[in-house]
Amino acid sequence: MPFIQLDTGIRMHYRDGGQGKPILFVPGYSATVDTWNYAVLDLHDRYRCICVDLRGHGDSDKPYSEYTYDEMCGDLQAFMKALDLWDVTFVGWSMGAGVGLKYVANFNTDRRVTRLVMVAPATPRFVRTDSEPYGMTPEEAQAALEGIRRGLPEVMAAFADNNFKRTDMQATKTWFLYSHWLRMPAYVGYKYFRTLITEDLRDLLPRVDIPVLICHSRDDKVCHWGWVEYMAARLKNCRVVWFENSGHALMVEEPDKFSQALAEFIG
Repeated sequence: MPFIQLDTGIRMHYRDGGQGKPILFVPGYSATVDTWNYAVLDLHDRYRCICVDLRGHGDSDKPYSEYTYDEMCGDLQAFMKALDLWDVTFVGWSMGAGVGLKYVANFNTDRRVTRLVMVAPATPRFVRTDSEPYGMTPEEAQAALEGIRRGLPEVMAAFADNNFKRTDMQATKTWFLYSHWLRMPAYVGYKYFRTLITEDLRDLLPRVDIPVLICHSRDDKVCHWGWVEYMAARLKNCRVVWFENSGHALMVEEPDKFSQALAEFIG
């Protein structure tokens, strides 16, 4: 398993294989490099597929830091510089899509990232507003945060149920829960979720000046599709692909369609 010591002070775990234009796969809240197994299987003969465990996740270091989007973006900036990656397609799932949005808007000064793919994005907000009634209410968000503080396994088990539309994937659901999500310590999960429910990236949308692909399902029970339409109307160069037979984990429930959409977007 390759690791790299970053200038930001953490040791990051990653997988790197294949050939061609680089794709940087960034998982979501509590998830790991294994999120992207099927996409890597499909695409590694045409693209260089690089998957990372964000700080606090999987086999990467889990420091007692604040776990903000800025921290995650700083780690990824250092990672891409260390591997000398250029012409990168940044693919982020769920919270990872929020990391991607903030990275492209605020951290992509050297223009290493040339395309952004947001998969079931938990952005630009996770909590609804008076004018955009999409997602959790503020009260529901605070209740979930408190649940993580004292009942992380129970919260993550409910999260697993909400990730999938298909009913024939119990083994996959169990694999995600025990092999990915419950490897995240409670202090990491609490701070990450606090970031998720407090960050508001709406003002960053006009600053995105690279092509964007959004993959989403209207049956997603974790991230409301209303935010996808909100972003698509405000991004300069955005394509949306809707997935009809998936929930939140669309790259697992409809892997063929996801890999095809990604390859067509990258070219």
